[in-house]
Amino acid sequence: MLAAVPVPWRLADPVERGKATRELPPDPLYRAEALTAFETCLAYLVDVRDRHGNETDWGLPKAFFDDHWFVLYARLKQSMPTLADVTPERVREWVEAYLDPEEVFGVTWTTPPDEVVDSVGRSWVFFILQGAAESLVRWFRRVGPDNLDDAERARVVDLLKKATPRLQWRLTIITIPAILDLSGSEERDYFDRLASDPGLHEKTRAEAESMSSFIDRQLETI
Repeated sequence: MLAAVPVPWRLADPVERGKATRELPPDPLYRAEALTAFETCLAYLVDVRDRHGNETDWGLPKAFFDDHWFVLYARLKQSMPTLADVTPERVREWVEAYLDPEEVFGVTWTTPPDEVVDSVGRSWVFFILQGAAESLVRWFRRVGPDNLDDAERARVVDLLKKATPRLQWRLTIITIPAILDLSGSEERDYFDRLASDPGLHEKTRAEAESMSSFIDRQLETI
């Protein structure tokens, strides 16, 4: 299902995906594909937060992300440039070719353990899909005012509102302003509920509170 997310949303390289997204015309076919891709991305990301909370290291050591990430990232993009390329076989080949187990894990192995292959694959899928969701939000914000029909706009807003309380905070600071852009001041109560929900991350609550304040300032000028 994830591999079927269409281009440009399944591209791993943020620069390449961003360029392709900006050039994507808001035709009905692309709008329909984007809606399907958005639903898939959000469902996956909600599941990640449900399972792992607001942070996840995918069982990989800190050194994987801090000390070696930029080198590994370039090689991941080269080996698995789209979601469709992220298969257990391809991930295992990448781990064998590029990951130094002693330097990253402090151990040696003849064959990479299955759990390491699984963790690397999951972390790469997450990286791609989180980036895809951000690109989709930006695309909908750009094309929404002039191109989404009422049903499409309502669908995007509904997906955003249902997913936002269950997303990791780094994405909510993107989804919350999008809700305001696409739905307007009628979402004041929704933002208030987010801002007062103690179960949400403080940055999610702060972003929602800022949207409520923005609406109040706009109303004061009318």
